Amino acid sequence: MTTLAKTARAQATRYSAKADFTQAVLFFADGSYLQFEHTSTDNRWAKASTDHSTAGELGRALRLFRLNAKHLQLYFVDGSQVEFFGPDPAARTEKIDGNPPGKE
Repeated sequence: MTTLAKTARAQATRYSAKADFTQAVLFFADGSYLQFEHTSTDNRWAKASTDHSTAGELGRALRLFRLNAKHLQLYFVDGSQVEFFGPDPAARTEKIDGNPPGKE
């Protein structure tokens, strides 16, 4: 079964976050992207670059996100989740649906 988390992982090409982890962007193979901002309890949002795209589809299905120095974690309406980590290769222990790589 393909979950939204697996779609996000398969289509994601790059993840970039500001040094203070208040803003991030997740880029997809079709050229679309999701922008994230979380600067306070009153300012938390995610926005797709275009509506009819991977970013648009995943943005509409996004239930919650967590953005911090550890990762960007996305929670979807189908109950799946996925994490994206920064560029440090030692920190790239990607997980989908809460399972370690290879255990999906």
